[in-house]
Amino acid sequence: MISNPSTDCRVVKHAGGETTICGKPQKVVALEPKLLSMMLALDVQPFAYADTYLLRARQFDNPSQQIPYLGNFVTTQPINLGDRNNPSLEALTLLKPDLILGIKFQENQLLSAIAPTVLIDNTEETWQDNIQILAKALHREDNVQQVIDSHKQQLAEVRSKLAPLINTHPRVLNVVCSQSMDYIEISYSGDAVRLLEEIGFQSVLLQDVERKPGVRPVVTIETLSQLDADIIIVHTWLDHWNDESTYNVPLEKLQQKWAKNPLLHNSRAWKEGRVYFVDHRVWGVIGGPMADSLILEQLPTLLLSPAKSKSNSRTTKKISATCTRLSD
Repeated sequence: MISNPSTDCRVVKHAGGETTICGKPQKVVALEPKLLSMMLALDVQPFAYADTYLLRARQFDNPSQQIPYLGNFVTTQPINLGDRNNPSLEALTLLKPDLILGIKFQENQLLSAIAPTVLIDNTEETWQDNIQILAKALHREDNVQQVIDSHKQQLAEVRSKLAPLINTHPRVLNVVCSQSMDYIEISYSGDAVRLLEEIGFQSVLLQDVERKPGVRPVVTIETLSQLDADIIIVHTWLDHWNDESTYNVPLEKLQQKWAKNPLLHNSRAWKEGRVYFVDHRVWGVIGGPMADSLILEQLPTLLLSPAKSKSNSRTTKKISATCTRLSD
C-alpha cells in the first residue's frame, strides 16, 4: 500500500515517458539487477524481482544464496518474476504492486497497465543520472547525495592507490569472453568501463569501430591477440545456474584455456603477467552503485599484486568475487 496516496503526488520523467506517483511506494518491483542495485543503495527493499538467471522457486526465500552479490543486502523474500527478459506479467498482475521499475527495452504499455511504471535507459545514461529518477519515483530524494558522495570518496581513494600503476600502465582492454571462447567481445561501454576511465585508465578500442551507445564489437582470437594493451581484464560468466548449487564462476578454467592458446601469448599484457579474470555479473550485469563499490574494492588487490614473470607457469591472476557492504 502506498503511504499517503492522496497527497504528495509528483510527475516522474523517465525513459518510457512520464508517470504520476503519489506518496511513498511500498510494494516495489525491480525487473533487472541494475534497478535492484540502485534500489538497495537508496535503502529500498524489493517486493518482487526478475533476475538474469531463471530460478524455479516461487520466491527468493534465501536471497543471499539465490541472488549473487546483491542478495547479501536483501532483507525481504521477494517474489520471483522469472527472467528479466521475459518477466511474468501474470504474476505481476496478481501481485498488484505500487510501482514497477524496468529498463527501456521492456514494454512500458503492458507494464503501466498493471501499475505505475518507471523505465531507465542504461545504455546512454549513467547510474548517477538514473538513480535521480528512481529516487524521485521512490520518494527517496534525500538518500541520493549520500550514495553519490560515498561513491566519489571511494573512487578518489582507489584513484590515489592506483596512480603509480596508471602512470606506467594506462591502457586497459576489457574483454567479454564465454567459457568456451566462442564468443569474444570488446567492451566499449557499461559502468565498469566508465569506472576505469574515471579512475584514470584509457580504454583500448578497435580502430575501425566507432564508439557509440549499443556498439558491442565481436572479434576473433586472432584480432584480440593483435590489440596492444598494458592490462587486459577478461569478463566471463556461468551459462547456466540455479540456486541448487553454489554460485561460482570458473575463472581458473578460462584462465587455463588462455594459457594453452599460443596466439594470446603475443600480447604485452600477457608477457608481463597483467591479464586478469573477473566475474561478468559484477563487472557487466549488476551495474549501479553496488557493483561500482564491489569493483572499487577489488581493483587494488587485483591490479597491484606482483606481476608474474614470463617464465612462471601462472602468468595470469584471478580475483575471487567477495561481496561486502557499502561503506557507511
